[in-house]
Amino acid sequence: MRVRRARVLQGWMGLGLALTLAAPAWAQEFKLTGFASLVLGRSSGGCVATEAMAPRYQEACTRSIADWGHGAVYRDDWELDQESRAGLQGEWRLSKQLSAVAQVSARTLKNQHANLEWAYVSYSPTPEWKLQLGRKRIPLYYYSDFQDIGFAYNTIRPTPDVYGWDVVNYNGASLSNTRSLGDWTLRTELYTGSETSRKNPYYTIFIDEEQDVRWGGIRGLSAEISRDWFTGRISYTRTNFGVRDRASGEQAELYNGRTRANQSFLGLVLNGDWDEWQWRSEFGKASRMEAAGYDARFWLATLGRQFGHFTLTAGMSRYAERSDFDLDSYVPVTLNTRTLALRYDLHKGGALKLQWDRVRDRSPSALTGDNRLISLSYDLVF
Repeated sequence: MRVRRARVLQGWMGLGLALTLAAPAWAQEFKLTGFASLVLGRSSGGCVATEAMAPRYQEACTRSIADWGHGAVYRDDWELDQESRAGLQGEWRLSKQLSAVAQVSARTLKNQHANLEWAYVSYSPTPEWKLQLGRKRIPLYYYSDFQDIGFAYNTIRPTPDVYGWDVVNYNGASLSNTRSLGDWTLRTELYTGSETSRKNPYYTIFIDEEQDVRWGGIRGLSAEISRDWFTGRISYTRTNFGVRDRASGEQAELYNGRTRANQSFLGLVLNGDWDEWQWRSEFGKASRMEAAGYDARFWLATLGRQFGHFTLTAGMSRYAERSDFDLDSYVPVTLNTRTLALRYDLHKGGALKLQWDRVRDRSPSALTGDNRLISLSYDLVF
């Protein structure tokens, strides 16, 4: 089965409801959809000590980081609460030009039982142009818009080596244009905004103290071009960021006494679909503290083959940091992953998956250490 490019399930119910009540009754259409993923996983491998992670993970024999943005980490016991999630979306079509989209999601992870993922209004003065205002996902990656919808791709998760920063949403505006260029389709998007992530899940991987993270001045551009079997995408995003300790209210020092830094993200996607074959590749570079000589380079490549209701996918990925910091203040991380996943389409809108990941930790001082992650999932859309 082809990977569905389902850019769906986005937004927040309350905003759309307010706009619906304000619109002419004859113009309204309402659609409710949803998704769910039940994910079971366990990490295994040799015992490696680490001081780079929060104390509860230091006690584990092995650990595998499955989702940096939401703080999902598997240890050496079977766990259902790291990646299991569900969501509902409401879409209100108020007129041909105006609509409102809303999504709420729930996760089994601590402090993430209810999340506002999307909340925006959309205005299309012409079929080619679209202006959206509100809360959306930052389009850093190919899967960003539908990363939570496990049914939309063949693996249990997009590889954490590529998909993993401390902020995933933004509040602001985007302007997109879609046009045909002969046999090609080109979609471009400009976006701007900001986000404050309170009790940030990313930082729970490293410390017990709660942190607030702010990305300000977000601005970016993406361009996606497609024809027949090929899809390519390039994106660039730039922001500033800072971290505040919730207990003390103090801004964290990032480097050389500075509490604010600039960061940028560059991404490239080259994908292909040929009959039963699916190729996915993504490459990126992040410069988080440019003045301090920190950057990270990352990539993924997977090849899938469909056999009736089954799809077998094999892939590899890598994340590698470079830093001018001395090792006493920061140890750069290098992780290499090999993946093998089997998907079975159980029924319309439902799929079972089994996945095995082998992670090699090549950091100068271990973060997770070498580990293997075995996981099973049931993904559903409705």
